[in-house]
Amino acid sequence: MAANIILASQSPRRKELVERLGFNVKVVPANIDEVRLENESPENFVKRMARTKTLHVVGRLKTTLYPSEAGTGAAAVRSARSGEARWVIGADTVVVRGEEVLGKPKDTAQAFDMLASLSARKHRVITGFCIHDLKKNKEGVQAVITDVTFKNLSKVEIDKYISVGESMDKAGAYAIQGVGAYLVDSIVGSYTNVVGLPLCQVVEMMEEMGARDVLPY
Repeated sequence: MAANIILASQSPRRKELVERLGFNVKVVPANIDEVRLENESPENFVKRMARTKTLHVVGRLKTTLYPSEAGTGAAAVRSARSGEARWVIGADTVVVRGEEVLGKPKDTAQAFDMLASLSARKHRVITGFCIHDLKKNKEGVQAVITDVTFKNLSKVEIDKYISVGESMDKAGAYAIQGVGAYLVDSIVGSYTNVVGLPLCQVVEMMEEMGARDVLPY
């Protein structure tokens, strides 16, 4: 089956979300430094990261892969060059508490501090995504915000959740699609945005960019 989507992300959650729509997905990870600029807003940061990831992969698709990278994205590259794949999607997600951006915790102590700071209060989950059309050589970029409110968490609850093992590779130290769902009292906005990719907005942008021929409906 031809690859309809090339995903510029190693996130298994994003891959699963796109596959749920019926797309065949090939992953070509973008290995870039994710450093927020001074005074850069969270929205601009995630949009810049999403675009940078996407264009990094687009550049690789337009050139020859290095031998050491063969196997990680070679099939996607061949598909793109043969015209079987046209669309590249990259994304970046952050959790914002007040004005502070929370990334992935470095250790369990930091994960505890993050979760404790989110207890019984609202935070924002912001995902920036970029869609690039290889055929027309153009892209669209957007940021989507979801408000999430946590229940009041006890120290014991936080410790038990961290012991599950979901915290360490997640922005904000929780996974709403996993056991971490019980931490969430309410959300306002896109659920899939919190998981890692706002599917409604992604599909809408693809429609606007002329991707109706590959949309699975």
